[in-house]
Amino acid sequence: MNGKFVDENPVTGQVGSLISSQWGNAVTDELLNVIRAGGKVPAEAEHDQLLAAIKAIVRDSIPPEKIRTTLAEYGITDAYTKSVTYTKAEIEALLKNMSALPVGAMVPFPKGTVPPGFLEVDGSVQSAATYPDLAAYLGTTFNTGGEGAGNFRLPESRGEFLRGWDHGRGVDAGRSPGSWQADAFQGHYHASAADTAKPYSTGGTIGDYLAHFGTGNPTTNGVRDAINNGVDGTPRTASETRPRNLAVMWCIKAWNAPINQGNIDVAALAAEVQKLKALSGSSYQGLYVSASGTNALVSVKARSLIVGKGSAAQALSAVDLSINLQTTGLNGLDSGVVAASSWYSAWVVSNGTQVAGIAALMPAIQCTTTAGSAVITGIASTAAMRPGMAFGGVGFPPGAFIKAIDSSSQITASVPATNTSANTILRFAYEPVLPVGYVAARVSAFVTDATTKFPLSFAQCGSRVQYRLAASSNLTAYPRMSERTVGVPTTWTAVGTDAFIPPTASSIAGFATSIGTSNSANISVAPSNLTPSGAVASYANPMPMSITANTLSGSFQFDFLLEGFNIYWCGGAGTNSNVLACQGWEDSL
Repeated sequence: MNGKFVDENPVTGQVGSLISSQWGNAVTDELLNVIRAGGKVPAEAEHDQLLAAIKAIVRDSIPPEKIRTTLAEYGITDAYTKSVTYTKAEIEALLKNMSALPVGAMVPFPKGTVPPGFLEVDGSVQSAATYPDLAAYLGTTFNTGGEGAGNFRLPESRGEFLRGWDHGRGVDAGRSPGSWQADAFQGHYHASAADTAKPYSTGGTIGDYLAHFGTGNPTTNGVRDAINNGVDGTPRTASETRPRNLAVMWCIKAWNAPINQGNIDVAALAAEVQKLKALSGSSYQGLYVSASGTNALVSVKARSLIVGKGSAAQALSAVDLSINLQTTGLNGLDSGVVAASSWYSAWVVSNGTQVAGIAALMPAIQCTTTAGSAVITGIASTAAMRPGMAFGGVGFPPGAFIKAIDSSSQITASVPATNTSANTILRFAYEPVLPVGYVAARVSAFVTDATTKFPLSFAQCGSRVQYRLAASSNLTAYPRMSERTVGVPTTWTAVGTDAFIPPTASSIAGFATSIGTSNSANISVAPSNLTPSGAVASYANPMPMSITANTLSGSFQFDFLLEGFNIYWCGGAGTNSNVLACQGWEDSL
């Protein structure tokens, strides 16, 4: 009655509760006390107050230092449901016991696992858009100049002891926060032992003590190695002066979204995610590169293009630019002046705000190679080389690259050489010299002519490149790789490819043509000389490309993956003139 349990009353006819009123009221009061202790006002129409109160009490009992790993440990059991809305006060109450460690604080951890909200203090480059508060706190204090636009560098703590900043005390004067200091040992003197039983001499014989250190034999009487003094144990020596220590991983607080959502920019994070999505696709789409052969321009267009690598990578769209080989800098040569009959690589570069093109020479460098060895010596300078750089030449298959820079005159290749030579000429795909903050992606390779130094006329779609004939240009006929006025060599004859395709090519396309009305002889073209030479193509001995002897003129195309620096042709002693020409190549972009 009136919200209370009652006893049976035989006088009034009141039916009693099935339990005693005293016990029922006691239980009710206890439950009401729990609801009130949870910060709620009891209301008969609400039936989830007890549960909410218990959650609040449990949540408030969690010590602030407890490391929580689930939403439930914060009392959030119905997150992301449409039926529940939290007020600002309720959110603050839910988060009041979380850690308030500020962004920029450094904490040592005894394991090699970086906790959520932290970054390892490893000198790495990070995005200011992703960690705006950390970037604002550190600024450019630890930048070295190669971070790129919109990035900042963390301090380096690996292998270092941390020391409190002097800040005017005078113990370690002249330092600034973040500055590095080499190890040192306090200046001191050593006492000289004395023994009256031993004679003192100026001759310095073994067993004697020197009267002074200006005489005697330093080899036998000088200060010697550290030895056990009989009390403190064997001295420990190393390449540095150090105390006993425990290795830890220093981490820096990078964000703390639950404390203050402003500490990590959600919009910037979303943009970063979109950037990663853009970077997850093909490195290029709709790539088209060309040169007219009538000027020094190379045109580059792409629907989308990824430049740079790792965290510095950028996804570009609607690329449309020209590279002028008669200028230097962005949209020109990276350095120097254009050379005749030389190979160049074309690149698209960006610093995040400006997109440009640039060309770099692919130099031919004399080297020394040994068959069966990947070590290449005799290089004039390796300063512009780097691991991963492609190169090509006699003795190396397509796809060869620099595996390691061993010294200023030696590198190790990704594959061993197949020939021994003291003057092998190798062509390297040098990267361009870029302004600070720019990243790049190679999009093409081309060769200049011998007179005007213009790029030979070509057209490229994706990675496929083809020489393009054009009237009044520097290319009115396909480049001839080999020719014979009468017949064809009767044995496989090597034809070098260096003058016709770049070191980054993976395949070659061309044709063999027989010109005349008498006898074309048999003509075969192959990527290697492993098949029987001079034979007519047959069921038992098929050729990649073959012309059977006949009285007609004609051309036959070939297109195959490169197996080495050369391709080969052979045939018979016909009377027609025969030409082996190059049409283009596939570039390993």
